[in-house]
Amino acid sequence: MKLRPRNRQRGVAMLIVITWLALMISLVGEFTYGTSVDAAQAANARDELRAHYLARSSVNLSRLLIKIQQQYVDPIQSQLSKMLSQATGSTGAGAASGATGSSSAASAASPAGLGFSLRVTDYASTLMGFFSGSKEEVAGLGSLIGLDTARISGLGLKSGNFDAQITAEDGKIDINCGSGVASDRGKQMVVYRLLMGLMYSRRFDKLFSEADTTGNFATRPDVARAIIDWADGDEQMFSPEGGSNSEDYRYDARADHYRAHDNSYDTLEEVKMVRGVSDAFMEAFEPYLTVYASDPSCKVNLGAISNKESGDCTPLVMGVIRAAATPDPTKPPSDPTVFDDNVLYPLASILCDRASAAGFDSLNTITSLLANPQTAVLPDDPRYRIFQGMRPIQIDAGQLGNLAYVGPPRVYRVASTGEAGRVKKKIIAIVDTGRTIENPLTLNAAAEKAAGVLQYWREE
Repeated sequence: MKLRPRNRQRGVAMLIVITWLALMISLVGEFTYGTSVDAAQAANARDELRAHYLARSSVNLSRLLIKIQQQYVDPIQSQLSKMLSQATGSTGAGAASGATGSSSAASAASPAGLGFSLRVTDYASTLMGFFSGSKEEVAGLGSLIGLDTARISGLGLKSGNFDAQITAEDGKIDINCGSGVASDRGKQMVVYRLLMGLMYSRRFDKLFSEADTTGNFATRPDVARAIIDWADGDEQMFSPEGGSNSEDYRYDARADHYRAHDNSYDTLEEVKMVRGVSDAFMEAFEPYLTVYASDPSCKVNLGAISNKESGDCTPLVMGVIRAAATPDPTKPPSDPTVFDDNVLYPLASILCDRASAAGFDSLNTITSLLANPQTAVLPDDPRYRIFQGMRPIQIDAGQLGNLAYVGPPRVYRVASTGEAGRVKKKIIAIVDTGRTIENPLTLNAAAEKAAGVLQYWREE
């Protein structure tokens, strides 16, 4: 039987088809992947642009709220505070001079020394909800104040959101005051006293009892001097005694060599480069320091302090009181009670609560409460007897006035965020409402001045 020869081309078509399918699958997969990546990049670029402008919109709305606060709310508050003082028959000065240890329950319960505090900036997040929230959120906010937002255009966003936190920089210690080429020793002394008062509390002892990474110890006076010497323009070490030692902190002897700035701080983060300033130091004191306050006398604005957004202001109040009690930091205070945390802390915490709730009408509120602790609470409060038996603290009102004042904030920190999709942008801006415009190239100087001069801008 003759065998039929095998057909060697059998199955070639199938191999060609399989090869072609594999090639097409690879090409289509690569094309699909590239298209997906391009689409994702385009979406990210779109969301990044949206988030950027949402954050800028938040800054602009914040500047509008600051302007409303200064032009409308602050003048009304000043009038209401005067009316409140007249209605109660007391003023800040009267509260300081008329209160005595034998004051009656009525005088103890009197709101003497209190102001009227309404800060629109404290409600920035809620107010911005009208512009950044969804239709349902906007309608819900409108219902709280009896406003029908259905017929109002321009409210809410279809996609994305923005928010802002506004805090005052005036109620902090300005370590830039007295710095620069033309250093002012008098201003430096004010900053030194405030820093020493802020750092004195015994709960901060651990910060000054441990060696740093170079094995050196830094005392409170060492750190205060180093902070001032970093920003001044000379090479002489600052000394409260008036010495003239050479300024040598050996910054160039570290693993990372650098020299002292010998000029004003650019940002608060620059303080970390100063000898004796550690991460623990910044965690403890950063909320109470600033380089933007711009007060010409280096004073702290106690009318700008609050527990609402900037945290517990009690350490700052304690520091100001202690600084006022030691006009000469090289000598002990006339009243050593100010260095007793057990006495000063509860009084300072109540002062902070009052500042957050109703504000101060004058510095006499502080001197009055320290001289008469029982007026800190109502007679039916369980703490009344404790404060009644507490030793009064005497500080000179003039010395307190050399370090602090009460007034509306001038400089604000705006931390705004804009979010679109998975992209989030953050802008930190410092708005100075009393600063002169220094940029001659601004397109609209009048509008820039009216909205507050931007002293600092950083986008993350």
